[in-house]
Amino acid sequence: MERSEKILVVDDELNIVEVIRLYLEHADFEPVILYRGGQVVETLRETKPALVLLDVMMPDLSGFELCQIIRSMEDPYRMTPIIFLTAKGEAIDKLRGFNLGVDDYIVKPFDPNELVARIKAVLRRTQLPQQLPVPKPYDEKKKVLRIGSLMIDQEQYRVTVQGTKIDLTPKEVDLLYFLASNHDRVYTREDLLGYVWNFDFNGGTRTVDAHVKNLRKKLGVHKEWTIQTLWGIGYSFEVHHG
Repeated sequence: MERSEKILVVDDELNIVEVIRLYLEHADFEPVILYRGGQVVETLRETKPALVLLDVMMPDLSGFELCQIIRSMEDPYRMTPIIFLTAKGEAIDKLRGFNLGVDDYIVKPFDPNELVARIKAVLRRTQLPQQLPVPKPYDEKKKVLRIGSLMIDQEQYRVTVQGTKIDLTPKEVDLLYFLASNHDRVYTREDLLGYVWNFDFNGGTRTVDAHVKNLRKKLGVHKEWTIQTLWGIGYSFEVHHG
């Protein structure tokens, strides 16, 4: 599929910007480059990019400040997808970014192919006909969620498929509820550790893989939905319409 979407890249590191430019052009995107944040609003209105790649640490305005500015703009600009591109990989910075409305977060040094894959993943989910739900921490007020034949009652920690009870551990229910209630969004393993485990677990990202594997085994294969793996990125609960 041919692409003509513009990607606004805001980063003051010349070498990194040049690499990003080459890979975006190879993937049939049109890069628009800024080395400072002061012209972001003007450039956003002029070029109408499909997505913004935003460095957090810049000499004039930080990525956090720029994200707040973009999210306070008028429609449709405030809805422009944003990916943070930064050397700051601490959990607190990731959560701050997601709370500001960032769509994804990738830490330097990075694989340019992974960056392009994440851009495409964000564009896929943000260009769906209906507005997708914002991520919800798993510990919000418990709800009953139904997607086709799947029913998740997080308050009672009860899951059924076609009326048959599925025996899941509490954390498997939490993970399934989070992914399903934020369906068609891609989350890294680190994201899921933050939202579902509250970074309270020392087992690392392998525990996420183990829980997803168990969910797939226990839930089986269904035409209505799947827990999808995006290799090198993370997981997504995809709902099949129609």
